[in-house]
Amino acid sequence: MPTACAPGKIILSGEHAVVYGAPALALAVDRHIHIRYRPDQLPRLSWHTHERTHELGLEKLAGLRRRLDNHFERYLRGELPITRILKKPAELAFYAIDMARVLSGLDIHPRGSLRIDSDIPIGAGMGSSAALIAALLKLFGHFDTLEQLMQQVRYCERLQHGRGSMVDAAAVCSGGLIRLQGEQVASLPLAQTGLGPGWFWLFTGTPASSTGAAVDAVRRHFGASGIWQEFAEVTEQVASALLAGDTPLEPLRANHRLLSRIGVVPAPLQRFAELVEQRGGAAKICGAGALSGEQGGLMLLWLPQGTPAQLPLQPHWHWGALKEEREGVRLLED
Repeated sequence: MPTACAPGKIILSGEHAVVYGAPALALAVDRHIHIRYRPDQLPRLSWHTHERTHELGLEKLAGLRRRLDNHFERYLRGELPITRILKKPAELAFYAIDMARVLSGLDIHPRGSLRIDSDIPIGAGMGSSAALIAALLKLFGHFDTLEQLMQQVRYCERLQHGRGSMVDAAAVCSGGLIRLQGEQVASLPLAQTGLGPGWFWLFTGTPASSTGAAVDAVRRHFGASGIWQEFAEVTEQVASALLAGDTPLEPLRANHRLLSRIGVVPAPLQRFAELVEQRGGAAKICGAGALSGEQGGLMLLWLPQGTPAQLPLQPHWHWGALKEEREGVRLLED
């Protein structure tokens, strides 16, 4: 049974700013999505998760793809909000499968059932949609280069995130630590031990606003701002520290303050970051953040000693040690 695997990712620095030409750093992490494909002769594709099953007749795939492409054009014209392009998450999976067929020049539609298992939190800024798309394109398509695969993951992901950058696609396809600026992706060599001790991820809950909504709001208020140069300088400081084997404590703190200035860090998370800093560490959101509410998705923590368990966490928050995944999306042997 063919199986594709793709990692999640965490942005170390440069979220939002990367859309405006500033660099971003992202790390593939050891959270994964696995998609197992069992072909059959039934005239449909079915998608099974732990929660439910989605099914679509093969004759409807092309129509779905055209409808979603049309909805995206309406979004670009300002006629439709980004949150109205997809009616349900399953549509993104079916769209990616049909795009894999079209991009690879295949005439025959795949048919069968897909089993999707994932431990990547949804809506947390860990690249769950990019990982889903990358695994499906790898499973059903043929791409000559890694760059081609990245570009197509980004193309499909636009339905979810609007005018987003390629950072998620680059991280889940490449694995390891990557630096992205514009369309240029470079792999950066961390030490064999990775980031080292003291690094954690903390999931504070799915944000009330989608990634696309947050990106659009930031564009309206800060699109022409000079703040993106400040983001760029901080990101370069983070990269220099990591490559030198140092902890980028002050740059991470500065990054948090910049993200707070553009309005994507909910007040409870600002207070939490202040507490972490008082204990000698650093904390920042990783991803789009949130425009409202009390949940901001994923946070990156560096603690000089102990773990997040020693901090006053909300009951619904959960955390883990931050561990690098050096491999990107791939097919697994049966």
